[in-house]
Amino acid sequence: MSESYARNGSAKLRLTLLCAKNLAKRDLFRLPDPFARVCVDGSTQTHSTDPVKASLDPKWNQHYDIYVSRADSITISVWNQKSVHKRKGFLGCVKLLASAIQRLKDTGYQRLDLSKDSEADDDIVVRGQVVGEALHFVRRFL
Repeated sequence: MSESYARNGSAKLRLTLLCAKNLAKRDLFRLPDPFARVCVDGSTQTHSTDPVKASLDPKWNQHYDIYVSRADSITISVWNQKSVHKRKGFLGCVKLLASAIQRLKDTGYQRLDLSKDSEADDDIVVRGQVVGEALHFVRRFL
């Protein structure tokens, strides 16, 4: 991670995305190739897991070091790699507001329910959870 993300008042957070559970199947004849995208909202910090072939319960176990301030939020979205640019490629998201990030840190793995984003169509079915962990807040002194 580039040191350019370190800002006054920011903290380094290690976010681990372990897996997703019980994702919605959108395609009649095939399973999705899900991957997750982690974004610190309002910044250029974006990370993606590797896609898992043909699974409603993908296992990623991938770690990302990100920098967050007390006002930042994090969005974890799950996508089907086969149709990422289509409407049915979106499988759900979790938005962690700053207060939720503070509560979740150092509490072990947590199941977070996926939901629709604000731009999703009402007829899109979203279900499932992502399992993750937030560790190691380290205060930055600049």
